[in-house]
Amino acid sequence: MIRVLIVDDEKPARDELHYLLKKEKDIQIILEAENGMKALEILEEQEVDLILLDIQMPGMTGLETARQLMALPVFPQIIFVTAYDQFALEAFDVNALDYLLKPIETDRLERSLNRLRNRMLNHEESSELEDAVLKILKSSDEKKKNRFRKITVYKEGRFIPLDFEQIVMLTAEEKHSRIYTEKSKYDYRKSLGELEELIRDPFLFKCHRSYTVNLNYMESIEQWFNNSYRIKLKGVDELIPVSRSHTTELKKILNMD
Repeated sequence: MIRVLIVDDEKPARDELHYLLKKEKDIQIILEAENGMKALEILEEQEVDLILLDIQMPGMTGLETARQLMALPVFPQIIFVTAYDQFALEAFDVNALDYLLKPIETDRLERSLNRLRNRMLNHEESSELEDAVLKILKSSDEKKKNRFRKITVYKEGRFIPLDFEQIVMLTAEEKHSRIYTEKSKYDYRKSLGELEELIRDPFLFKCHRSYTVNLNYMESIEQWFNNSYRIKLKGVDELIPVSRSHTTELKKILNMD
């Protein structure tokens, strides 16, 4: 039987994978973690055969999590799951079993699971990661895009390019997301999760399901009820909640006692 751990900061993404895996007769245990730190904690107590690992997550990325796993004497097989293909080369470097693009196609997931089954039976086959790696190496357009740390927003009849460093906070709204800078705020058509994938800045921290903050803009952190916290950001009047599930990770990042 195959024991699986799903690691993704977006609950809908975890739910989708959980639903697809439940159809597999040889999947015995399906565990879930919302970030890399939680995944490592689970692995201290549970043995798993496979990790389905998102790459762009706040705090510790999927690639950073995979590198920590590689330091263990025995570590699970890893299949990366992400909305973008530019991470394939790095995934190849951490010996990932495969690399799936969101939205997940059922037959593509099945091929990955079959590769795992063959590997567990010592029947190795060539990695389909090579296709994704070649795509990255040949994609000059993607390389050009990655040189610029900007995202373009639209407001009052104008397109406005924003440097990643200008972003103070991202929020989830009813049918879109919103980008805050010190001077203004901008609606964006994509969801908060999709927006986080596009920006991919190491200083962005998802403190709550509806809020992602730039840690460089923190002015203070105050205690709230039930051992939770709220963050005061430069240029933002409201105090931003830190959910209890993200409190431990925030303390580790900021070296809080």
